[in-house]
Amino acid sequence: MQIKAFALLLFIAQIYLTFHGVDYFTKYWNPLVLFLVSLGIAVLFFGQRLRQIPAVSPALRALHPGVAACWIVGGMLTIFLGYEELRKLFVQYADPGQYSDVLPQLEAQYQRFLRGEMPYAPVDLGYNAPYPVYMPLHWLPLGISDALGIDSRWSGYILLVLAAGVYGYWVGRQNASVGARILALALPSLGLWGFILWGKLEVPVSFEIVIAAYYLVLAAGLLGRNLRWITIGVVLCLLSRYTLVFWLPLLAFVLWQEYPRVANFRLWGTVLLSMLLLYIVPFYLRDPGIFAAGLKYHNDGAIAQWIGQGDPPVSWSMEKGVYFGINMKAHFPGDAVQQVFLARVLQAGLMLALLGFGIWAYRRWKNRIDGFSLCLVLLYAVLGCFYFFSPMTFQYYLLVLFALSATVVGKVVLSD
Repeated sequence: MQIKAFALLLFIAQIYLTFHGVDYFTKYWNPLVLFLVSLGIAVLFFGQRLRQIPAVSPALRALHPGVAACWIVGGMLTIFLGYEELRKLFVQYADPGQYSDVLPQLEAQYQRFLRGEMPYAPVDLGYNAPYPVYMPLHWLPLGISDALGIDSRWSGYILLVLAAGVYGYWVGRQNASVGARILALALPSLGLWGFILWGKLEVPVSFEIVIAAYYLVLAAGLLGRNLRWITIGVVLCLLSRYTLVFWLPLLAFVLWQEYPRVANFRLWGTVLLSMLLLYIVPFYLRDPGIFAAGLKYHNDGAIAQWIGQGDPPVSWSMEKGVYFGINMKAHFPGDAVQQVFLARVLQAGLMLALLGFGIWAYRRWKNRIDGFSLCLVLLYAVLGCFYFFSPMTFQYYLLVLFALSATVVGKVVLSD
C-alpha cells in the first residue's frame, strides 16, 4: 500500500513540477528535481514487480459485454469531462498560429495531401517558412475535424477520448479490486487536467494530444498483453513520431523470446507494411530527401533555441525548466552547433544504454518480472530520457510522458 501511495504522489508531483517547479527550484535545478521524481516512478515500479514471484501476471478477467462497455465508456468519460474547460481554452486561443507554427504546418500538410500535392515542402507562414518534419499519422487525423466541419484541434481530443476507452477496457480486465481499477482508470486524465489548469496555451497551440492518444493505446496493449493492440499502438506511434525507434528493439527481443515466430512475423510484417503504404511509397520514394531535410530543419531549430532570441538572447524552451537543455548549454564546450551535437550524442548514448539495460534486465529477472511489464516501464523510461536530454523539449511534449507515467503508476496500483 505504501508503494502505491508513494507512486501516486510522485505522479502528482511530476505534473505539478512541470508547471510550477521553477517557482521553487529555478529553471536550473527544476530539471534535476523533475527528472528524479520521474525516475522514482520507474524505480518504484521495478521494486514492486521484482518482489512478485513468479513473473507471470494473473490471468485477465473475462468481462460480460455490458460490463466491458461500462469500462470503455468510463475510460472515455475521464477525458470527456475536460471538454468544457478545453473548449474555453480553444476559444481563448482561437488562432494558434499567432503563438506557434505547429498547427499551421500540420494543416498545410493535410491540405496539400487533399489536393494531391507533396505534403513535405516548406510552408510559407509570412514571417518564416518552416520545413514540416511531421509524420503522416500526425497530420492525417485532421481529416476527422475536416469531415465534421469543426476546429481542427478537436481531432486530437476525439482520438484521446477513444484511446482512453481502449485503456479503460484493459484496465477493466485486470485482476484487481474494483476500487484499484477505477483509480487506475482515472490517472491518464490527470495529465490533461494539469495542462488545462496550469499549461493554458500549451495544448491549444500544439497538436501533442494526438501523440498522447497513440502512446496511451500502445501502453494499453502492453497492459493487456494483447499483440493486436500492441501492433496498432506501434504503428500509430511510429508513423507519428520517430522517438519509438529507440524502444522497438527491446520489444522485438522480448516478443521473439516469448511468442511463436508466426506471431512475430505477423506483427512486424504489419508494421513494415504500414510504413510502406503510409510513408515510404506515397512520400519518401517520391522525394527521398524529405527525411534528411526534416531532420536538418529540426536540428537548425534546436541550434536557434540554444543561440536564443532578443537582447540579451533568451532560449525560450529552456525557461520552463522541464529538461536539461539549460544545464548542458552552461557546461558543454564550444558554440551552439557543437553543444547541440554533444547533446544529441549524450541523448543517443542514453537511449542505447537503456536498450542494453532492458535486454539485460529481461535476462536477469526473467523469472521475476514479465516481459510486457518490462517493456511498459522501459517505454516510459526511454521517452522520459529522450525528452530530458533532448537539445529541444517544449513543455507540451510532456503530455505524452504523463500518459505513459499514468499507465506505469496504474500498473503499480493494480498490482498486489
